[in-house]
Order: sequence, then structure tokens, then C-alpha cells
Amino acid sequence: MATGEIEVLASSLTIINRADVLPLDSNHVNTEEARLKYRYLDLRRPEMAQRLKTRAKITSLVRRFMDDHGFLDIETPMLTKATPEGARDYLVPSRVHKGKFYALPQSPQLFKQLLMMSGFDRYYQIVKCFRDEDQDLPSADRQPEFTQIDVETSFMTAPQVREVMEALVRHLWLEVKGVDLGDFPVMTFAEAERRYGSDKPDLRNPMELTDVADLLKSVEFAVFAGPANDPKGRVAALRVPGGASLTRKQIDEYGNFVKIYGAKGLAYIKVNERAKGLEGINSPVAKFLNAEIIEAILERTGASKMAI
Repeated sequence: MATGEIEVLASSLTIINRADVLPLDSNHVNTEEARLKYRYLDLRRPEMAQRLKTRAKITSLVRRFMDDHGFLDIETPMLTKATPEGARDYLVPSRVHKGKFYALPQSPQLFKQLLMMSGFDRYYQIVKCFRDEDQDLPSADRQPEFTQIDVETSFMTAPQVREVMEALVRHLWLEVKGVDLGDFPVMTFAEAERRYGSDKPDLRNPMELTDVADLLKSVEFAVFAGPANDPKGRVAALRVPGGASLTRKQIDEYGNFVKIYGAKGLAYIKVNERAKGLEGINSPVAKFLNAEIIEAILERTGASKMAI
């Protein structure tokens, strides 16, 4: 027993069969290569078995929900013709038609549009899709082979589609995790880009972009004044609490990172001690700005001690 009240003493031991040491260790982190090589052992682990059971439960819940909302589960062909999509196609050579190829679908787009034209106004499918993307590019956000819940409807407005999909997500979280997500926050595309610089912001991150262009229109520093006075330009600041501890090397790495997305670089103001004014900050652009402008930027962004 776990309490140690009963102990069993072995009087003999018989080896029925010898076994090598298992290549996977359940008490340590195993490499992905080892897990895939010995997949039959990997799937025996309780963690992996639970994931497969959860996936099966989610699939069942999705089908039941979509059926209850009048959607038809319709399979579409897997071997089809190449059509313009967001990535390259995976091609399958035809044995019967020499020199001809099938394309694996990046999405069932043509088929579901055909269904809409045929009077099936609510279609869904839990379907495999294939995209031949360069996995080392920032835009590669999918596996080569992935599963998606594909949906197409006719005569539904955008708010109605969003309402059904939100209800589906809330239903899944409640049934699988016991979590009530409540109503989803809604913002426009423009607001998301303005506040977070992304069309898919992570709202768990409290940091937001703050517009400061109006504070910089009259400065003599063209890097700021140019976009500040350009109707199509923008100057925004991002307050990072505790960011003053970043080294110059780390800041340069962030500067190189934003260049990937088209930015020319990062200007920064380290706030070591805000109460000391210009003496309490460290910034390569401070010489181009007066104390009033710097204080206005810090005030608007809410930057405090040790922020950047």
C-alpha cells in the first residue's frame, strides 16, 4: 500500500522474456525524431492517448453542432485540378494519363461554391488540406498537411456567420474543458491594426501601440517629422514595462526583426528614472527632441520607471 502498512517480500524471480531498454523514457523529454521513429511507443503514453481521445471528442461535437444548425457534412474530391491558391500545389502523377497530374486541394473552394450553386446553402466538412509552403518563411503558418473545419453558406450575413462560429467555439470549450468563454470581444480590422499592429492580435498581451504623430510634427528630426506630417504616415510608440533592462544588443536584434516586416528600424527611450527628466532617460533620439516633447510622449504612453 502507498502508506507502507503492507510490504511484499519476493521469495523468487522468474524471467519470462528479456527486453531491451525502451528507446523512449516516460520520465524525460524525448526528442521529436525519437518520438516519430518509435511512434507506436509514443502513442502509448497517457498524454498522447488523451490527445487523440480529445480530438475524437471535438470532431464528434463539431459534427453534432453543425448538424443541429442545418449544415450538411459533404465530402469533396481529394484528387482534383490545380487552381490559383495561396501556396504551391502538391502534385500526384496520373498512371492512366501519362504526363498528367492531379493536385491535392489547398482548400475545397471550387467544390463548395459548386454546392452553393446547386442549392446546398449550408455545407461543412472536416477536411484534409495540403499546401506546399517554405516552412522557414515567416508567412508559413501551416503544416504541409493539415485539417480544417471548412464551412460555406449562402444567404447569411457576416454577423450571422460570426455568431454561429463563436457559438461553436464556446460550445467546444465548455464541453471539452468546462470553460465558459462568454461573449467574444469585437473590434474592427482598422482598430486591431491601429492598437496592435496586427489583424490577429493576442489580447492577453496588454501592450498597445500609441499614436504620437501630433507631438512630433514640428521637430527637426525628419525620421519622425516626415511620417508625422504625411497623411498616409504614422508614428506610434509601444511601451514595454521593464524594458529598460534590455541591452543594446537585444534592442538591435529587435530592430533587425521589425525590418523583416518593412520597418526601417526602432527608436527607443529608456526610462531609468522619470522624475529626473532628461537626466533620467537614455535614448539615441533624445538630442532631436526637447524635454517637453519627451515628457509628453512618456505621459501619453504611461511609461514609468524602468520602461522603454
